[in-house]
Amino acid sequence: MNTNQFRLALDRLRPSDWEHFERLSSAFLAAELTGLRMMASPAGDGGRDSELFCPAQQSFIAAQYSVAKDWKKKIRYTRQRLRARFPRIRVLIYLTNQEIGGQADDLKRELLEEKISLDVRDRNWFIDRASSHEQRENAAEELIARIARPYLEGEGVINRTSSPLSSEEARAALLYLGLQWQDDAADRGLTKLSFDALVRAALRHTHSDQRLSRSDIHESVSSAVPSANKDVIAQYVDSALKRLVKKYIRHWPQDDEFCLTYSEHNRIVSRMADVENEESDFRAEVAVIIRKLQNAMDPEECPKQSDLLGRVPRILEKCLLKRGEFFVSSVFSGDLEVLGHYHLKDVIINDLSLYPPSDKGMEHIPQTLAAVVQELLAEGTNATQSYLRRLANSYTLFSFLKETPDVQAATRKLFSYGRVWLDTTVLLRYFAEQLEDGIGEKFTKILAACNAAGIELRVTSGVIQEVSSHMGMGLACASSMAWEGRTPYLYYQYLRTGRRPDDFRVWIDRFRGFARPEDDLAQYMKETASIVREDLMGAARVVDKEMRFAAESYWREAHRQRRGGEDIEESTRERLIRHDLETYLGVIGKRQGEDVTELGYKHWLLTLDRDAWRIRDRLREEFAGRAPQSPLLSLAFLQNSLTFGGNSVIRKRGEAMSMPLLLDIEMAESMPHDILVLANDVRNANRGVPEFVVRRRVRDAIDSARRRGYLAGFGEAQ
Repeated sequence: MNTNQFRLALDRLRPSDWEHFERLSSAFLAAELTGLRMMASPAGDGGRDSELFCPAQQSFIAAQYSVAKDWKKKIRYTRQRLRARFPRIRVLIYLTNQEIGGQADDLKRELLEEKISLDVRDRNWFIDRASSHEQRENAAEELIARIARPYLEGEGVINRTSSPLSSEEARAALLYLGLQWQDDAADRGLTKLSFDALVRAALRHTHSDQRLSRSDIHESVSSAVPSANKDVIAQYVDSALKRLVKKYIRHWPQDDEFCLTYSEHNRIVSRMADVENEESDFRAEVAVIIRKLQNAMDPEECPKQSDLLGRVPRILEKCLLKRGEFFVSSVFSGDLEVLGHYHLKDVIINDLSLYPPSDKGMEHIPQTLAAVVQELLAEGTNATQSYLRRLANSYTLFSFLKETPDVQAATRKLFSYGRVWLDTTVLLRYFAEQLEDGIGEKFTKILAACNAAGIELRVTSGVIQEVSSHMGMGLACASSMAWEGRTPYLYYQYLRTGRRPDDFRVWIDRFRGFARPEDDLAQYMKETASIVREDLMGAARVVDKEMRFAAESYWREAHRQRRGGEDIEESTRERLIRHDLETYLGVIGKRQGEDVTELGYKHWLLTLDRDAWRIRDRLREEFAGRAPQSPLLSLAFLQNSLTFGGNSVIRKRGEAMSMPLLLDIEMAESMPHDILVLANDVRNANRGVPEFVVRRRVRDAIDSARRRGYLAGFGEAQ
């Protein structure tokens, strides 16, 4: 029995399917409670979504089967019926296809006060016991055949309401591209992988009695990627058919017709169930995040949860499509672009114009949606990251195919070696990830992937000095009773774990001492992430004097605007400007000895600083046609290069699928001062409480404040 298909069948049960669930529940209970008899007719509670039974020899036990989504309301209504008509009942077994878990604990206590013991048997109870008895397994298989298989063999999984693609063939192509990426154990080239997926998508409804001709397959694939030349598409399709015949596809040479083999059809149906369950888990996490954000809002201002639940997947998929299109455009043009927060806001506004919301909380919907998306990307579970990664890779492959059928040739220009300098914004995030119970290891994994691919990581002494200074500010903040100004980023991330401020110094000691802190940091980064110190001041001087002068002017202006309201010494400001100029111009200077074109440069600067990208654009405008190629590398581009580039180490599917999904976001080096006050207030209010409880309450309070900050706008810089 296929557990994933059984889970899908349970998830897709509707009130009209009450008879199917009744048969399933009866079969699962029969091993424990024989002789079940009906206690009330379905009409007794106004609908056929539940039944109430009682074992023949145990009149104090009642069993109710229900597919109602509002299970709390259903249980309370049942309690009233029992109290009125069956007062001897002392045990109520509630069987449901919903996932409840510990959410029923309060309700159990409530019923126990009325001397009724509530035994909830939810979706997981059915799944865990499906193979424990032949009768149960047969009942599960019957439900799969009636509910799951018809859905999986149709177009339901393909025609998701959240997809931004308009044609059915394009949506099918997207889904099969993602499956092929995950399942291709041979790690074949991207062109072969793509057309193997497109051919499978075209044949998705075929069997021996319902075949497709070669010309029909050509037409189906061409309609999925209509921008490509049909004759070229036909050649790639024919090559894919030749590869897949016998093992995955059956061929009738006389009629030149094809269909999927029986085993391949079943394998794909099983994978469709996996995809559907992944999406169900993803939507459940979206619902949890929405509830947390709504808890931080005034109830009168809260947008409807149902409205937000419908929009978030749609907005995310549009962002992932745009991310893929940006990457492919960069590959063909040689100009790297970033997908920032303003793009996310554009997508949100566009969605609101296409699908107007109700009046309630309308003015808060844009910021709430942005907050949900940011939290999903920053804090999402591994399952959510895996789901979004598959979608992102699918949209990227699909975007390539819209430009050229030979995806492999297009990606050859991607750099698969070289040196990447890291700036302060990247390294602070890396150090924050060294907290055992802090934020997830996204940057750490990407840096490890760079090492595995043979990309050398570098950092200048100036950047190390900035990181050390930032840690010093965090220590001062942790020990100060009257700290003024914003909270340093690392100390903020430390506080988010709920730990004691006094222990921040112990954590910083992992990275550096106090005699030679910068040398200690350099050694730590080299040993843990192979980040080597290499300065760029000499290379920066090689850059044209006019370009150096313009770049310095723009960086000076950026720092003045960024820290205009802060009390900062002029010498400190000058040092920061000098460090930014060294990395930006130094990488350009390093490139002057390279004989390469487009994306083949060996030296790059990885940054999360939006000012760097703005300065790039201003230099392009000022030196139109004369400006050197930008040294900047975005996180999304680096990640996609590691995933789709030619390096065989990273192209292994398992490693590529384990990489985190990141959009190009700026990370602030400080957070609001109120976080400090909040953490201290929670600690003071919980004196005498066990430390692990205090940590949890501090963590929860800061997370709640962070969500309010998202909604207010400051969170977009995290």
